[in-house]
Amino acid sequence: MNGLPGIRFNKYANWFFPAIALAAIMVVNPFGNFPLNDDWQYAFPVKSWVEEGEMKFTGVFAPNILLQVAWGRLFCLLLGGFDFSWLRLSTLAAAAVAILVFAKLCKRAGHGQGTSHFAAGSLGFNPLFFSLAFTFMTDIPFLALCLLSLLSFHHYLENHKIAWLAAACLWAVAGFYIRQPGIILLPAYAVFLLPQERFTRLAWLKFFAVLALAALVFLSLEKWIKPALGIGKNYVPVSEIYLKAIVETPLLTVLEWLKKAVKTFVYFGFFSLPFLPFLWKKMKGHGLLSKKIWAFSLAANLLLLLYLVKIDKVFPFGGNILFNFGLGPELLVDVYTLGLPNTPKLPEWVLLLTNYFSQLSATFLLLLIIKGFAALSLPDRRFTCLLLLVNAIYLPLLSITSFFDRYLLLPIASFFWVLSLFTSPSGWRFPSLKWLPFCLISLFSLLATKDYLSWNRAKFQAFEYLLSQGASIHEMDAGYEYNGLYNYHSGGQTEKEGRSWWWVNDGHWLIAFGPAPGYEPVKEFPYFRWLFLKKDAILVLKKT
Repeated sequence: MNGLPGIRFNKYANWFFPAIALAAIMVVNPFGNFPLNDDWQYAFPVKSWVEEGEMKFTGVFAPNILLQVAWGRLFCLLLGGFDFSWLRLSTLAAAAVAILVFAKLCKRAGHGQGTSHFAAGSLGFNPLFFSLAFTFMTDIPFLALCLLSLLSFHHYLENHKIAWLAAACLWAVAGFYIRQPGIILLPAYAVFLLPQERFTRLAWLKFFAVLALAALVFLSLEKWIKPALGIGKNYVPVSEIYLKAIVETPLLTVLEWLKKAVKTFVYFGFFSLPFLPFLWKKMKGHGLLSKKIWAFSLAANLLLLLYLVKIDKVFPFGGNILFNFGLGPELLVDVYTLGLPNTPKLPEWVLLLTNYFSQLSATFLLLLIIKGFAALSLPDRRFTCLLLLVNAIYLPLLSITSFFDRYLLLPIASFFWVLSLFTSPSGWRFPSLKWLPFCLISLFSLLATKDYLSWNRAKFQAFEYLLSQGASIHEMDAGYEYNGLYNYHSGGQTEKEGRSWWWVNDGHWLIAFGPAPGYEPVKEFPYFRWLFLKKDAILVLKKT
């Protein structure tokens, strides 16, 4: 059996990995009736549907979310009513589906149990994936549906049964009903089919049928379903923004694509670090570790790093989920709005080294893929090309509006699948050391996510305390999630120096990570930061 060194994968492996996942969930503790990041907007229609029998929406957002709302409602109904805890459990269930499907996709590439589990574990404990699994954000359910679609299409490429093509299209449509980019799988499949089936009449028929399905699904949602539900005003017109950018400012659009491509390059290098030790032997075999290649890679990446420093775009790029030495956005007034140093941070030089090492990692991994591509089996080369096509459409679509690190889950999963094709089960003198990058990143994901839930739990306690004291949401800045959930208004926020943009009427009370000028502390809500091994607290502050 093709296994990885240092661990024996036997008949108990199918129980070992679920046990590890369950233990990780218990350590993080997903329970608590409080919102995280943007998920208050997606939870609002679930709550109204469960409690009032009608979907109501608040806020303005880009994802389509309709299928996610139904998924969250199902869990709330099964578990006894609306609660953010049940919504997080719904996402954890979707995460389990994503990991199982990804492992299956890896096994279909001919991997043994060990390599498939390693690749799936690398995705499951990826900082973005792991952290988002404990929210009601759309990214994990969307990824699960995309992977189901890709797995179905992989089946179709092998046996050409039309049922598998239909399944691939239906899963893609389901993904579209959570996030718009799900629709891009359909034109990718349509284009990919033509050369694979030698441009036959039947191939052209499938091509036009899949494109027609894509157009019908897109137009039906935008022109009929959203207006019928009266929710058009809640959606960011992403398609219009994208087309306008391409038509009116094509050069700026291309420049923006290039900037986002550099960020993606660095992210790929960082998140793929667990694979490096297992690919070292393959790199050496392809002559990629020669002095000439090392010298060129070191010099070229140093120049790129200096350029990134000059334009002040250094890892982790302020990318929404991953920041400095933590996971989850710090959406409280003292840190986010006022820029006060009230949370622990790593020194800048550590981030620069991480940026540089991630660049080198991405460089050698891409060189390995290019060098080793011809030696892959025909089915693996074919599916790699499909993933390249899908992501070549997907990434530019997400590079015009806000570009968050969490948008990269599908490209990261695609990259991991390709890297798994080259994973070598032998090479170093001390095999156990090969697991060090995997273990370190997994530990970071575990502790950083636990910290994120812990301080948000303390923030919820602070919010409940203010309400118990008779304070109104109209006179407090309780953070983005609470002011959004309880005080959102479509008129927008009046600009005022020192005041957060998230619908704050009066900042008489603040919930903060630490002290703020012009305010006095009233009460502390303690928690423990496991990444820094120290006690900390969320503060309730009152204007002096």
